[in-house]
Amino acid sequence: MTRPDVPPGSPWGSGGPWSGPVPLRRGLRQMRGALLVMLALPLAPALLINLIGGSGRQMVGTLLGIGGIVLALRALRGGHGRHRAAILMGVGTGLLALMAAQVPVLGAVIFGAMAWFGTSLLYEGVPDAEPAPAPPPPPAPDPFAAPRARLTALAAGPERLRPAVAGLQELLAEMERQPGALPEARRFLNIQLDGLERIVARLRAGAEPPAALDALVAEMAEGSAMLRSRLRAAESEALDIQIKVLSERLRQEGFA
Repeated sequence: MTRPDVPPGSPWGSGGPWSGPVPLRRGLRQMRGALLVMLALPLAPALLINLIGGSGRQMVGTLLGIGGIVLALRALRGGHGRHRAAILMGVGTGLLALMAAQVPVLGAVIFGAMAWFGTSLLYEGVPDAEPAPAPPPPPAPDPFAAPRARLTALAAGPERLRPAVAGLQELLAEMERQPGALPEARRFLNIQLDGLERIVARLRAGAEPPAALDALVAEMAEGSAMLRSRLRAAESEALDIQIKVLSERLRQEGFA
């Protein structure tokens, strides 16, 4: 079936009433199947009459007809499309005609086909229900979460260890800016964290700090600074190489 031409500026859009602006489409989605409910309204008093009259065959046929309309309505509102709804309407109408209206088999088939074809035409172009939004992807694991937490705990420790802790915090910040930092930096960080945690545990247990502790802390802070400088130098060297390669490529292509 071809859709009629839509005048320019019509709120329906070029594809018919199901392809208009978003608020209009949303409203039509909420109303789809309302016509099927209207078709099912006369079946309610018919079911009551059959129930009073005690006609089991007609009552079952009426129930099957109502069930077909209900299932078609669910198919439309569930986003399964007009094809399934049309089939359900055809089957329900055929059974209704055969069992409740005492129509011969051929006539019931014809009525079912008419209901199928009419529903297909009625809901041509009906959009499927909007799919549920996909769940957001889980956040990527933070490889520096554990050392960051350990440094936070060490920062609240003895004050004489602060220079080493501050040096490690600066080193960690540099490593976070460079995800591909040298493996040496990771080993250095873990060794220093393990050593500082053991020192803090001994001090909290009542151990007297030896004279060599301050020299060790200064050495650790200096090591962190040296490694941080190496990381920055490696990045600067990589950038210099990239600039040279790009310049050479531009000259080869005749753009420089």
